[in-house]
Amino acid sequence: MKSKKLKIRVAKHSGFCFGVKRAYDLVCVNSKNCEKLYILGKLVHNDDVCGNIRKKGIKEIKSLRDIQEGTVIFTAHGVGPNMYEKANERGLKIIDTTCPKVVKAQRLAKTYFKKGYQIIVFGDKNHKEVRSIKEWAENEAVIAGNFDEVKELKLDPGRKYCLVSQTTQNAKEFKKSAVYLKNRLKNFIFFNTICDSTEQRQKEIRNLAKVNDVVIIVGGRDSANSKMLFEIASKINPKSHFIENAKGLKPQRLMSAKSVIIGAGASTPEWVIEKVVDKIRKIS
Repeated sequence: MKSKKLKIRVAKHSGFCFGVKRAYDLVCVNSKNCEKLYILGKLVHNDDVCGNIRKKGIKEIKSLRDIQEGTVIFTAHGVGPNMYEKANERGLKIIDTTCPKVVKAQRLAKTYFKKGYQIIVFGDKNHKEVRSIKEWAENEAVIAGNFDEVKELKLDPGRKYCLVSQTTQNAKEFKKSAVYLKNRLKNFIFFNTICDSTEQRQKEIRNLAKVNDVVIIVGGRDSANSKMLFEIASKINPKSHFIENAKGLKPQRLMSAKSVIIGAGASTPEWVIEKVVDKIRKIS
């Protein structure tokens, strides 16, 4: 395989989205100003980013009970209202890096729950963001992970329903679910809270997976939006591969390929993408 025959392209919508860049910048700035700085869980689902944060002397904690004083960082995925109360009760300072798109979904869930709506969250029930949205609806929201689960919901025609989404979900599946519920419920309202960046990445990878020999998706193993990109790409192009960083790149996957497209999740930093590109060039 000669390098001149292999076209390497990085998808336009790759790397840090606005929310992740904002969160990372907030952490970097405050790491210089705060002595006792802790982060509640992972800032984002990317080990390379989290490794950089640890190097700055920021300790990752699992519970507010793990610290007695100092400043706590709430991650980009968001937390429930009780977490703010607990931090204030313990006298902790708060740096809130919750993505504004997540805040929007949280507030909609809170507002419409108080108006008497049954909140439905379209998302992964085990994801931190989804749990936080549910908590803003006083833990009374129901979760549907995909269109099939939406169809299995036990619906009461006499109730009011409000559908919101995890910000990194499959846009097509969400819209299909919204149409399904709208056709079956008289009192139904929905808000597409999927991030614009997520929709753009999904649309782009659908198009590029069709016209390239190999698709490489770069993202953290726990990154919902990265895994979604891979799921979309692999349904279109069987030569789609998911890697966390350049270490996961296998030369045999590029054999006989004339073009490769690299897509990356919203929590994948530019420096990781660049290392993947460099390794592909060396392999070719």
